[in-house]
Amino acid sequence: MFRLTSLQALTCLAAATLSCGFTTPALSAEIHVSVTGVRSADGIVLACLWMSGWGFPSCEDGRSNVRQIKVPAQQGTVSFTFEAVPDGSYAISVGHDQNNDGVLERHKYLKYPIEGAGISNYAVPPRFIPLHHEATFDVKGPVTEIQIPMLYPPDE
Repeated sequence: MFRLTSLQALTCLAAATLSCGFTTPALSAEIHVSVTGVRSADGIVLACLWMSGWGFPSCEDGRSNVRQIKVPAQQGTVSFTFEAVPDGSYAISVGHDQNNDGVLERHKYLKYPIEGAGISNYAVPPRFIPLHHEATFDVKGPVTEIQIPMLYPPDE
């Protein structure tokens, strides 16, 4: 009877995987994001890169399907880069935390953001919170450029 040791079994499995053409996706793509229309240099701009729709578009720490970037706000355009992103479909949500309290403030009753917010593929405020698949874009190749307008509610 022929028996394989653990090392021999792993070697056979690795050889079989490579010979079948299975590879892991390269983590070489970058997403360059420009957020336009930022009203002030107060606080931070928080951006979330979404790999799936669970919880979209609310950015919260600790979710496995989200990568976050926080950058200091500046009036006009804020730019940043998500690095080492595998090819695929993604969505981005951004928020302007003007008072830097770690929370995107929402209307007390209607729950829409009262600080600036934006979502990929939306140049005008949507009537309802967009679904993940409506905000997705494809990442293929070394660099993808995305521009997202920061939208603010009318002053009350």
